[in-house]
Amino acid sequence: MWYVIQTLGGEEERTANMIRRQIPPYYMEECFVPKRERLKKFHGSWNRVEEILFHGYVFVISQKPEGLYQELKQIPRLTKVLGREKASFFPLTAEEEKMVKGMGDEDHKTALSRIELGEGKKIRVLEGPLKDYAGDVVKVNLHKREVVVRVEFMGKPVEVFLGVEMVEMGGAKSS
Repeated sequence: MWYVIQTLGGEEERTANMIRRQIPPYYMEECFVPKRERLKKFHGSWNRVEEILFHGYVFVISQKPEGLYQELKQIPRLTKVLGREKASFFPLTAEEEKMVKGMGDEDHKTALSRIELGEGKKIRVLEGPLKDYAGDVVKVNLHKREVVVRVEFMGKPVEVFLGVEMVEMGGAKSS
């Protein structure tokens, strides 16, 4: 099952590395920080960069949550293990796990979605993870090459930023 650990923003990778080093593999199958790919403009040209998808969260896959919970209590920098009740440790729901898995690849990285701009500045998703969330789009920022979708995560609506790559009508690449 997948569990979420809240940590300080900007400390996700350091916390994940600490967990990987200090917690025996017996208690967890994997510890990771989901990333997203996006385009950023540096010196006039677009470059692919990786950024954290869920700021302030580290994910752990475990079949031994009680032991994992006890081990996690020994790790500094952890804010808390997220659950739906105080002092409890719950896995993501099947829907939440499916959503996070579906956004990323086997390395938990969310690729760019390819879009084209149509009539009236409407976007059309050609391919990529955004295709499954086109109906959940709450904001489009073409200048930053990102789209914001609202999803249910840990029992509340959360805005997730996904990177997009624009293509010309007819399939040619556009910057």
